[in-house]
Amino acid sequence: MNNDDLKRNLSSGNQWVRLIYMVLFALCLQVAAWLLMAVVVLQFLFSIINGKSNDNLRRFGDQLASYVYQAIQFLIYNSNEKPFPFAEWPESDVEDLSGYGAAEEVSAEVVSTEAKSEKGSSEDEAEDAIILGSAEPEGAEEKPELVEESADDADKPSDKN
Repeated sequence: MNNDDLKRNLSSGNQWVRLIYMVLFALCLQVAAWLLMAVVVLQFLFSIINGKSNDNLRRFGDQLASYVYQAIQFLIYNSNEKPFPFAEWPESDVEDLSGYGAAEEVSAEVVSTEAKSEKGSSEDEAEDAIILGSAEPEGAEEKPELVEESADDADKPSDKN
């Protein structure tokens, strides 16, 4: 790049205007980060109190995440389109948020290694086979064994009709 190109780029108003927009959107991202933290805390509180999350907060969080994505794309020059307030507020991509499940309590038995060692070794092997997926389910049909024929057997006439 020569000096003339550098002078032209430095005197270009487009670059300096974009810098002003970039500073504005960097500040907006700081506000969005605080809003996202508020959504996270509120969703957690709703989950504790009601046992499920709030759909309106979930939708707003999705929209806010889309806004953050758009602003970052502008800041890193992947997009020339300015995000909100110079464009429409992003809509949530997910229309029906009921498909998202809330955190559910899982009840399971915790078995210590000492309790496991007290079981018989055949039970351990059976459990390990089931865990690894190598055990066949109950009622599975037995597969016929393949019998290899030798060269001598191929010369003999077969008794099957």
